[in-house]
Amino acid sequence: MARRKESAPGPEMQEFLARVPEPEELCEVLSAEPELPNFGRGELIRLEAELKKAIAESSPKSVADVAYFLANELLIQGDIDRCVEVLETALEIASKSGTPNQVKRLTRSLGIALMRGGETQHCIQEHHSDSCLFPINEKGRWPDKSFALAAIEQFEAVLALTPKDAGVRWLNGIVHMTAGLYDEAATTNSVIPLRAFESEVTVPAFRDVAPILGLAESRDLAGGAIVDDFDGDGRLDIIVSSLRMCTPIEYYHNDGAAGFSDWSDVSKLSDEVGGMNLVQADYNNDGRLDLLILRGAWQRKWGQQRNSLLRQNEDGTFTDVTKDAGLAKVAYPTLGASWSDFDLDGDLDLFFANERLSQTTFSPVELFRNNGDGTFTDITKDAGIENNRNGKATAWGDYDNDGDPDLFLSNCGQPNRLYRNDGNGKFTDVAPELGVAQAEPNNSSFASWFWDVNNDGWLDLYVGGYGAKSIKDIAADYIGVHLQGERMKLFINDGKGGFVDRTKAWGLDHARVPMGANFADFDNDGFLDFYLGTGGPYFEMLVPNVLYKNVNGERFVDVTASARVGHLQKGHGIAFGDLDSDGDQDLFAQMGGWYTSDTFPNALFENPGSDHAWIHIRFVGVNANRSAIGTRLTMTIEGPDGERQLHRQVSTGGSFGGSSLQQEIGLGTADRIVKLHVDWPGGLQGQEFSDLPLRTRVTITEGQDDFVVEALAPIQWPE
Repeated sequence: MARRKESAPGPEMQEFLARVPEPEELCEVLSAEPELPNFGRGELIRLEAELKKAIAESSPKSVADVAYFLANELLIQGDIDRCVEVLETALEIASKSGTPNQVKRLTRSLGIALMRGGETQHCIQEHHSDSCLFPINEKGRWPDKSFALAAIEQFEAVLALTPKDAGVRWLNGIVHMTAGLYDEAATTNSVIPLRAFESEVTVPAFRDVAPILGLAESRDLAGGAIVDDFDGDGRLDIIVSSLRMCTPIEYYHNDGAAGFSDWSDVSKLSDEVGGMNLVQADYNNDGRLDLLILRGAWQRKWGQQRNSLLRQNEDGTFTDVTKDAGLAKVAYPTLGASWSDFDLDGDLDLFFANERLSQTTFSPVELFRNNGDGTFTDITKDAGIENNRNGKATAWGDYDNDGDPDLFLSNCGQPNRLYRNDGNGKFTDVAPELGVAQAEPNNSSFASWFWDVNNDGWLDLYVGGYGAKSIKDIAADYIGVHLQGERMKLFINDGKGGFVDRTKAWGLDHARVPMGANFADFDNDGFLDFYLGTGGPYFEMLVPNVLYKNVNGERFVDVTASARVGHLQKGHGIAFGDLDSDGDQDLFAQMGGWYTSDTFPNALFENPGSDHAWIHIRFVGVNANRSAIGTRLTMTIEGPDGERQLHRQVSTGGSFGGSSLQQEIGLGTADRIVKLHVDWPGGLQGQEFSDLPLRTRVTITEGQDDFVVEALAPIQWPE
């Protein structure tokens, strides 16, 4: 018995999608259609009937096969009791007349279902700040151990047959932790030793304050997240989305010491639905941040959902201007998009990295030039940009330091692209010759960005691999056995216009299945760190999100365990920003999986801080784009060990999640900023500032010699 393959849309649906329906129209249609993947219960109904038939016909093989797929569908719909019942019935039949492999597969599935029951009860319904943080400590243990003990019984039975199964040892270890039995199990080799997760470098622990601040009340599937100041009051707000087509956008306004208020309705963002990713920018240079919603990702032929460009109005409300802007003529499934002034004319242009529609049909990428009047023109063909691949992430950066931004495109399943900006609106793909086209043999590239990890003034490139076959690949990697999991890649700029693969030397030769990902300097030492929101669609894919610390611009070390940010649930939109105005970058993680019931509350990890100095800078473009995206800065600082330089590029950070455009720069042990050199894209060149104050925020406006100090009082969130 094979799982039903996804069918193509019928003629009426094809006609409906072809006319590019409004998001709310699509929501209504998808909600009413029981057969659509991840929206209805058509598959569940079919499999229930098939199981009944197999039992009546006394066919052990059919029962085992149908029960396996039906159990997964029941988990998708959140019916754990029925899932367990189906698996127990099938196991009883298979244990008498089935094969050992059937028994093992069903037993493993039953363990996963029971584990999911415990997750639902303790991590979701009884959610608190220590829920599902790995390694699970005493506060994170499940008060009711019944699900954990039952799951342990099943996993131990599988390990009795295949004792070296790293994936089952991993899952067995998690449920042993939830029951407080890990130390005992570690002596039997039925779990993965904790030393595999220990932090080589210890950092202070973060605290998830989302439950305390009311940010964990709603539960979403995978979606986008932005941390930025949308109302211009000086404090950073939070906006999140969900891939579920009928879920409204949520806007949490930062009220200071009072916490966060839900501004979704007053801003009219609650009128907007769906979106697996969000990107912010001031596209019309009016001084207010606007919002781009990306839709349809991962849904193949059902993913022809149009994106939405939302203009922020003077009163703080948002209006969908997609049609007026010329961006709603066609609809492709889109997960990645990025803003940049590639032609240096003072306004932001827009690139879409669209996904494939099927195994053999690819959506075109799109490059839109900003006309400066609120509209855009598609110049993809004239620019020489062609992909015909499965685009996932996109990032702009001037990798060759020639003054104009270049474009990287991460393709999942095919070689990546690096489009060199040749000027005059033309681009050339130089990825093959620069060695960044093929990140891995399977090339399952995903999250990507430009950054300067060693502070040498040349932008480096991160490419996250998303090709793990199962939990076994990730578990094996943690214990030092490389299976089929796709590795991350770090390409260091050689300063000559090329790149060198330094993944192993920097300690990143690992499979971590990151979806959401972003970078920041969380410990204010002057070197950029990064955080990965990990996971996959399957319920067994419980792997911790990962925090990597940059050690002196020479290597990365995993500090997840000591930082207490190893969330086990699925992480997607990741955004950094100083939400409590105390000088360090807090971490917001939009949590949730792909399947209907795999929802989870979001997390806001409060940074415990350090003794390092810092400065926050808001850049305001005049001749350059107002958001100052693409602005390059070089800061010379002085401390006990002498002078050194820091290099930054104004951007929202990683691919899936938007960090604040405010530059939050750690200064380490510096006691003085000697000089700040600013290069505005397409604007004034070589502005320099001195005597910048430490531990405060300043605003620098293009063309003005003076800066404005705008210090905010730190917020003390409740314990």
